[in-house]
Amino acid sequence: MAGKDTATIKVVDQLIKSRRTVREFAPDPIDDSTLRQLIEAAVWAPNHRMTEPWRFYVLKKGGEGRRKVSDLVHAWTLENTPNANQRQASADSARDELLESPGLVYAYALTGNSDEIAEENYAAVACAVQNLMLAAHARGLGVGWSTGKPCKPADLAAALGVNEPSRVAGCLYIGYPAKEPSSKRRVGSDVTSWL
Repeated sequence: MAGKDTATIKVVDQLIKSRRTVREFAPDPIDDSTLRQLIEAAVWAPNHRMTEPWRFYVLKKGGEGRRKVSDLVHAWTLENTPNANQRQASADSARDELLESPGLVYAYALTGNSDEIAEENYAAVACAVQNLMLAAHARGLGVGWSTGKPCKPADLAAALGVNEPSRVAGCLYIGYPAKEPSSKRRVGSDVTSWL
């Protein structure tokens, strides 16, 4: 198989290296067709056994589903924040971030019929989320991937209408970045052993 041209390689490398987690967004809305394009890019992730284990739940801004989930996360945060002085502010912040994010998508991984398949499926969904994040970045959007508070309520799956045995892989906040975050990474040679 022939290699890609140098220009394509540079674009892909730059896209990967410049993508950052974003949680502060401009108020600009995201149309449904853009979210569909991001999810379409996501489903082209590698997946062992071709299980296609990803499931996505889009919560429309101002919609009843988003309000219901944000209320669950608010209640969970009130009950589980250890510092009593921070409980209310933390719960309000978690709820408000869910309500205000221009786009909001939950990603779930089907569990499969063995621990091995469940692990492979979760890894595949993580790859799908990375695809979605790169597709968003290419369109000038940012994504914040959370596995924290927004994923903790026991009734979350029921609120989202999840009807297959699965595990939450994350809550994806999506929007146009209010500012461009920066980051540094160790070089690959620092974390690689050649045997």
